[in-house]
Amino acid sequence: MCADFRLLPVALALPLLMIAGPGEARVSEEEAARLGTTLTDVGANPAGNADGSIPAYTGSMLGLPEGLAYGGPGSPYPDPYKDDPVLHSITAADVDKHREFLSPGLLAMFATYPDTFRVDVYPTHRDGAYGQVYIDKLKFNAVNAELVNGDDGINGFTGSVAFPIPANGAEVMWNSRTSGPNYTLGGTYSDIAVFSNGSKSERRSALVSEYPYANPDNKVGLLEDDLGVWAARVMTTVSLPVRDKGTITSIFEPYDYITYAREAWRYLPGSRRVRRAPTVGYDTPDGPGGFITVDDTLGFNGAMDRFEWTLLGKQELYVPFHNYKFDSPDVSYDTLLTPFHANPDYMRYEKRRMWVVEANLREGKRHLYGKRRFYIDEDSWNITMTENYDGRGELWKVVLINNIYEYNVQGYVNRAMAFHELRAGGYIIIRLVNEGDQMDYTIEPLGEAYYSPTNVRKLGRR
Repeated sequence: MCADFRLLPVALALPLLMIAGPGEARVSEEEAARLGTTLTDVGANPAGNADGSIPAYTGSMLGLPEGLAYGGPGSPYPDPYKDDPVLHSITAADVDKHREFLSPGLLAMFATYPDTFRVDVYPTHRDGAYGQVYIDKLKFNAVNAELVNGDDGINGFTGSVAFPIPANGAEVMWNSRTSGPNYTLGGTYSDIAVFSNGSKSERRSALVSEYPYANPDNKVGLLEDDLGVWAARVMTTVSLPVRDKGTITSIFEPYDYITYAREAWRYLPGSRRVRRAPTVGYDTPDGPGGFITVDDTLGFNGAMDRFEWTLLGKQELYVPFHNYKFDSPDVSYDTLLTPFHANPDYMRYEKRRMWVVEANLREGKRHLYGKRRFYIDEDSWNITMTENYDGRGELWKVVLINNIYEYNVQGYVNRAMAFHELRAGGYIIIRLVNEGDQMDYTIEPLGEAYYSPTNVRKLGRR
C-alpha cells in the first residue's frame, strides 16, 4: 500500500529554501519577502496544478461571502459551496484508478469497508483569506520564530503561523498548532463512539478555551515574555454520561513543553476534590470506547519529545475539506453515524496539496503508536488526515478531520474529527455539534484565573 504513495521530494516542495535543523528556523528577510508574492500570504504555492484540478489561489473570501444568510456567532454556518456538483465518487470497485491521490489511510478504509466506504470528490476552492493582523504576525514569525529544546518549544513567536516557510517536519507540526485564527472558543459538543455491532456511546461536554497569542488586539512583536507561559487554556465540563456528570478538566498548554510542561487539573464530583491530572497527555486513552489517545485530538497535540519528526514533502491528495454540511442541525446523529464510518453522503473531499510529516517513535521512548503520519493542508496549515501505526509497523487507526472557513474570525478551523480503529471495526467522532450548540469562536475571554484549580473547585461545588 505504501509503495503507491507518491510524494513530491522535499527539495522540490521547498523551492529556494535550504533545509535547516532544529533551532535554525529563521529565514532571511529576502526569503520572507516571498510571502504574498511568489508564495501566498500564509506560505502556500499560489499556482494551480498542471491539469487544473487544484486551482490557483484567489483569497477572494474574507469574512462572510455576499449573499449568504447567517445568524452570526454560534449559529450554523451556511455553505458557500452547497451547489457544487460531485465530480466523481470513488468506491472500492474503481479505487485503483484514483490510487495516486489516495493516502494509505484512505486506501485502508476502502480495503476494510469495501461495501460501504465512499469518497465523493468536489471542486477544490482556494478562496479563504486571513485578516491583515494575522498576516502581519505571520510575517514577523518568519524571521523571528525558532524551535527551542529540540522540537518541544518555540521562541520569538508573536501569534499566527509560527513557521510559514518551514524547514523541517517539527516546524510544519508547530504550524498546525498555531494556525488557528480564533482567540477564544466555546460551545457544547458530543463525542460519540460507534462500535462494530452498531451500538453507540456518547460523552457530551461544554468547552471553553482561549489562546492568548491569537488575541487580535496584541501588537505585532508581542512575544512569549509578554504573553505569559501558557499558549492555551482549555476547560471541559461533562454533562453525559450521568456517571461522569460534573467532571471538570482544566488544561494549560505551554509554549515550551520541556521548560514548563502541560499542567492539568480534574474535579471529580464523587470526591468533590480537585486533583492534578498528570496522565492528561501522550497515549492515555480518552473518550468513549477508548478509540483515541489524549494526544490524538486535533490530529496531534501536546509534547513532541517521544517522536522523531521528518518532513517527507508535499503531495496532491483527496482530503476532507469545506465540510459545512457535516455539522448541519438538520442531520441527526442516527443519520450521520452509520456502521464502521460516517455516512459518506455527508462527507466532502477536495484534491489539495498537502504537507506530509512522518513521526517515528524515538529510541527508548514509549507510546502506543510506533509511527504516525500527518497530512497538513498548505492553505490553512490544518491537519486533515492522520495515520497511526502500531509498534510492528501495521496501520492501526485512520483519522479524518473536517475543516471549514470560519467567517467571524476570518480563517480555517478544525471541526468534527473521526478516528477509525480498523481492527475493531469501530470509530469515534469528536466535536459533534449537530444536536447541540454550534461552536462560537468569538466568546468573551474569561482570563487565566478562570481556569485555575481554585476556580475549578468553586465551579465543581456549585
